[in-house]
Amino acid sequence: MEVMSNHSQGGFKMFSNKNNKLLFDKLIAEIGGNFLNSVIKKYDGDYRTQHFDSKSHLYSLIYFNIKGCKSLRELETTTSSNKKLKRMINVPSVSQFSRKNATRDYRIFEDIFYYLVNKASKKYGAVKLLKDIPPLKIVDSTVVQLAIKLAPQLKIDNERSGIKINTVFNGEYPEKVNIVKGNISDRRCNEGIFTEKGSIYVFDRGYYDYRWYDKLTESGIMFVTRGIKNALVMEERIIYSDPDKHLYDTEVIMGSTPGGNLTFNKYREIQTFDESGEPITFITNIFHLTTEEIIAIYKKRWQIEIFFKWIKQNLKIKKFIGYNENAVKIQIYCALISYLLIYISSKTINFNKSILTLTRVVKCNLLESYDEFLKEYFLTG
Repeated sequence: MEVMSNHSQGGFKMFSNKNNKLLFDKLIAEIGGNFLNSVIKKYDGDYRTQHFDSKSHLYSLIYFNIKGCKSLRELETTTSSNKKLKRMINVPSVSQFSRKNATRDYRIFEDIFYYLVNKASKKYGAVKLLKDIPPLKIVDSTVVQLAIKLAPQLKIDNERSGIKINTVFNGEYPEKVNIVKGNISDRRCNEGIFTEKGSIYVFDRGYYDYRWYDKLTESGIMFVTRGIKNALVMEERIIYSDPDKHLYDTEVIMGSTPGGNLTFNKYREIQTFDESGEPITFITNIFHLTTEEIIAIYKKRWQIEIFFKWIKQNLKIKKFIGYNENAVKIQIYCALISYLLIYISSKTINFNKSILTLTRVVKCNLLESYDEFLKEYFLTG
């Protein structure tokens, strides 16, 4: 990609026409060829594969997600009838696609996801949501439900099956995910999630556990979370109070009995009230920030709710095209890969509108010339 000018017009950098490619080519080029070959080899992704290889599998699912295909049949028909797609994808039958979703190692797609996460982190640095506050890591999970008849091995209860996506979101893109069966509790799917001492982790009360708070604190992990109703706390001292603003900030020990669930460390309990007069409580192990800053940090947790809603609505996570655990993981990772490719593209072209807007534009122009796509979108605003 060759830059003609450092000047930005309408939110875009302008590029030369040299080596012009399709927009789809440019997106998938972010997944480096050498890396892709190595990760396919690492997991024997093309072992005994004569036609529908791992690259075709990846590219077809990225296309499936961004274009919003409704079924494997639609994807098969679209790719087999389009010369541009046939140049990039060895078109499979629906039955071939189903078999490879079920059997090709999902870790190929998992490694590609983390490759793009690392690429975004190195190119654009840490995401800062609040000035003079360390980077935030927002942690939450969402459950995608499946028909129990189609996925009995992912059973949640007698009526539902599902898969849980436990996510670390930095405010712009997901950095880590744990994909587990839907009946696993939030507190049991945190392996490898809470690792960065220089960041602040933000999570809701679904992760409430006094002993775990002590483990985080003793490991140097900062966090802000919501308190639960009727929590047992022992007040140690008042840090700050402002009755006019309905703010009360105290140092506390949580739990009831020594040797039971009583915390060994001291925490801050910040209480305020909503418009209906209901108390809202925050718990944190951070003592060097102001009361208002702690509340502002927790308010950023809603960024991950917006991300979950966006990815379910705009990428094909609600409509699954395979129902064993491997197939579901492949589809989820490909949805996340698609999101990151669009995110990286938005940074590359200095796109100054929402990712939702860019996704719509990319969807309409996926098989068009990349340079013409930029010029046309710039000219039509």
